[in-house]
Amino acid sequence: MKHIIAFVVKYVMVTVILEIILGIFTNLSIAEILTVAFTVTVVTYLFGDLLILSLFNNTIAAVSDAGLSWLIIYLFNYPWPIRNIPLLSALSAAVIIGIGEVFFHMYMEKNILHQTPRDRDASIIR
Repeated sequence: MKHIIAFVVKYVMVTVILEIILGIFTNLSIAEILTVAFTVTVVTYLFGDLLILSLFNNTIAAVSDAGLSWLIIYLFNYPWPIRNIPLLSALSAAVIIGIGEVFFHMYMEKNILHQTPRDRDASIIR
């Protein structure tokens, strides 16, 4: 249940950011933005939040989430050749998502992963 709540919180955060940025600077419909947001959320939650955050620190996980977000958003130009997501729009959305991820990772560490930064640093040294 904790993962579902965390996933929904992340999905709402990503959706709001993408709706603002892509809604202004692209011709994507709301359904297309929701599809992009869902894809970004699934991939970054699995890899960035559960895998990378549990192995490394918040900064590395946030940067990797931002990079994955940018890649996924920009790659959505290929299934929709009529639609166009400019590189700068994808990059700006990914940077804002990365900033939001810093705070989301604090929530994840405290409530989902039950790790403090000291615990994680000790496990890397071993």
